[in-house]
Amino acid sequence: MLTAKPLVDLARRASRSIFKTAFYSPHWRIGWRFVDESDDVWSRGDLGGHPWQVLRNKPFRFFADPFPVAWNGKTWLFFEDFDHRIGKGRISAVAFGPRGPEGDVFPVLEQPWHLSFPYVFEHEGELWMLPESSNNRTVSLYRAQNFPTRWVKEIDLLVGVEASDSTIVSFEGRLWMFTTVQHDDPSRSNKLLLYHAQSLPGPWSPHSANPVLIDSRSARSAGGIVIRNGVLWRAVQDCERRYGASVGLAEVTRLDENHFEQRVRAIIRPDWHWPGWRLHTLSRAGSLECIDGSAIALRKIGLAGHADAGVLAF
Repeated sequence: MLTAKPLVDLARRASRSIFKTAFYSPHWRIGWRFVDESDDVWSRGDLGGHPWQVLRNKPFRFFADPFPVAWNGKTWLFFEDFDHRIGKGRISAVAFGPRGPEGDVFPVLEQPWHLSFPYVFEHEGELWMLPESSNNRTVSLYRAQNFPTRWVKEIDLLVGVEASDSTIVSFEGRLWMFTTVQHDDPSRSNKLLLYHAQSLPGPWSPHSANPVLIDSRSARSAGGIVIRNGVLWRAVQDCERRYGASVGLAEVTRLDENHFEQRVRAIIRPDWHWPGWRLHTLSRAGSLECIDGSAIALRKIGLAGHADAGVLAF
């Protein structure tokens, strides 16, 4: 005879199975808006202000991990483009004008392995991308050969490590790489590793105190490093309750070759401004501010291919 707990566990497994049969899961969506520095999430500490717009996508694909880039007078948005039918992500982009997206979404980088979190940054007059390629156990650096459509792999900065959501920032004459690995729970990326170098190709040396942080609430990056008034700030993922549940705004209070300290000053959770269960990326370039969040998409509608049909905040 089954006791109460096995019955509850059986019911939960059955519910999850039914849900995954009816809906694509996980499923994400990108939000965007135009703001100035006084009214963005970093200044407000919440998702209020100008309303968020949704970047349209087919229900059998989801868009996540948005990174806008302003370059030569034009703004582009790069993001993970995941196809549920093949179970793999690539990096795609779309142009933005003064009223929002212009033209179609187009792919810019695809590999045999899954790609996500396309951290795009400028260094010494060129644009570079550091997409997550943890399935390939590398942290690989790509250079824009013909921006925005062609990216060429320059070098593997780290090899043999299943690292997530890596970012690079120049601070006080040195380049710093922030990356995250799993410590003891495969469902959470909770161990923050730092590396430093004098040049972008490296060599990259591990921080003497690695791992500098073990905390599922604030280790994993949720966007690039923001520098305001000479102070480094990290958008971080809070994965304590579930993966990508919310975003923290963390001030880096100490960073050198032997020390690292940060303090989370605010937690940003989905609310009526941006409904859903999850929120795990925050980024901005110029006046374009972007986030992402969870959603649900019906499989039968997704197969029909109607844009936005059957997609709800979740």
